[in-house]
Amino acid sequence: MRRSLWLSIALGLALLGVRSASATDYWDLATDNDNGIGTDNELLNGTTQQHDLQVNGAVADQDWFVVVNYPRSSYEALVDSTSGDLNLFGAGAFSRLYATGTSVLQAAEYANPGGGTGYSEALRWVNAGTTIVEQFLRVQAPGCTTTCGPEDQYHIRFHETTVSVPRFNNASGQITVLIIQNGTGWPPARPIGGTAFFWDTAGALLGSSNFSIAPRGALVLNTSTVAGAAGVGGTITVAHDGGYGGLAIKSVALEPATGFSFDTPGTYKPD
Repeated sequence: MRRSLWLSIALGLALLGVRSASATDYWDLATDNDNGIGTDNELLNGTTQQHDLQVNGAVADQDWFVVVNYPRSSYEALVDSTSGDLNLFGAGAFSRLYATGTSVLQAAEYANPGGGTGYSEALRWVNAGTTIVEQFLRVQAPGCTTTCGPEDQYHIRFHETTVSVPRFNNASGQITVLIIQNGTGWPPARPIGGTAFFWDTAGALLGSSNFSIAPRGALVLNTSTVAGAAGVGGTITVAHDGGYGGLAIKSVALEPATGFSFDTPGTYKPD
């Protein structure tokens, strides 16, 4: 009896030490998996997921994600909490691709530009166009490749980073000043660039103004000088490549005749 008990314990321990041949990531376990452009895994604002890059048979795993880019909007995808064997810092480890899935549109940067190890990475971008665009994100491991196991995991999160300012007014004696601060401590070589779009209350585009702001710098823009925004009121959206929370924004409507001012903070879309 004792010998049988020890044999059972030994067998159990041996089984625990054997790496499973099938992926533990449920996106990979599905017949319709996430290993290419046929993925059904669409990221939405606030999506957060845990994945692994366990080898599929003898083939290195890739995780693909669908992202929808709305016109004149901006986005961030962040990969962090990576296990040591993944070595996600490397060419092609985390990329944004065209809808065909054959060409890389953007390679990731350090999640903390100018600092850190680079094993947490980020894609930050703007769709400045006028149409909805569907693209792909891809994660793969240049470190372990075909030796990656179920313990080789990472975390991905996705946000729309467009900032909304619900009021500006350059009519009836008021003038609105738009204030945008780059609150990051990133190196000077990594400013935040973007565009402020001005809309009437029906949602029609009135005009726009591009900007590039150095870390800890600020833009103070008299919106009445923007073509299309003089003598009218409406709303503002700001699309940028600074990531979620990278910019602090508000508009200040000034009424010189009375000395009154009206502050309107910019807001990010909540999770």
